[in-house]
Amino acid sequence: MTTAHVENALSRLVDEASVRDTVARFADAATRGDVARFRATWAEDAEWTIGERVHAVGVDDIVSTFRRLRDERDFFVQFAVQGPIEISGDEATTSILCHEAARGPGETYYRNHSVTADRLRRSEKEWVFTSRSFQYLWLDTSPFTGDAFKLPAGF
Repeated sequence: MTTAHVENALSRLVDEASVRDTVARFADAATRGDVARFRATWAEDAEWTIGERVHAVGVDDIVSTFRRLRDERDFFVQFAVQGPIEISGDEATTSILCHEAARGPGETYYRNHSVTADRLRRSEKEWVFTSRSFQYLWLDTSPFTGDAFKLPAGF
């Protein structure tokens, strides 16, 4: 391998790791309800779609939508399994398999399996979503059992 090939391969691996990190930071922020961290995963002009019910355009609308969906939950967790990543210059696409579960407010329940269609752009610091669309594969809103626990501060 030539030096140029090694440098290109290394650059691609760094970009792929950064895209994976953005996906992981999104899932972590959503699970923790961390609005600032959630906001940092988005471009200012981004678009977010969940099924046919949720559509937000621009980071302020996205954050407002996130707060509406997340703030009153007793419990929420998102598991994200990284799919293939395609990178072209300063833009990337990827697809994620997700499982989510939530309870609250009150006696409302939510479990799903979904797949995402994601577009990202390289920013000054990291990769950020320009478009994120969740398509349900399975959705269950029936009650489930179990106890919810708040994460301790700093955990």
